[in-house]
Amino acid sequence: MEYIEKLRIITRNLEKCERVTKHSTKEENQADTLANALIDIEDALKKINEQIPKLYLNDLKSEETDDLILELGEELRHILYHINDTSVYDYLKTISG
Repeated sequence: MEYIEKLRIITRNLEKCERVTKHSTKEENQADTLANALIDIEDALKKINEQIPKLYLNDLKSEETDDLILELGEELRHILYHINDTSVYDYLKTISG
């Protein structure tokens, strides 16, 4: 499924959810913001699911391990960006610290 089609479907469903729409403002539709975030998070999780099993390899070189850790960190950063970008998940910000 193409990105635009995913975005359209997810946004339409999220617009039915008061938990999402109550955070919308004139400047920002939270259904749009969250839909974009969830699609990007889905992609990041796929990449993470590809990278973590590589750490189980017995013959990883030091630089390969370092590259994997950096790649995983970048995907985690991307997920955190999207969590922080939407008001829907503001309650998660108080959990982290």
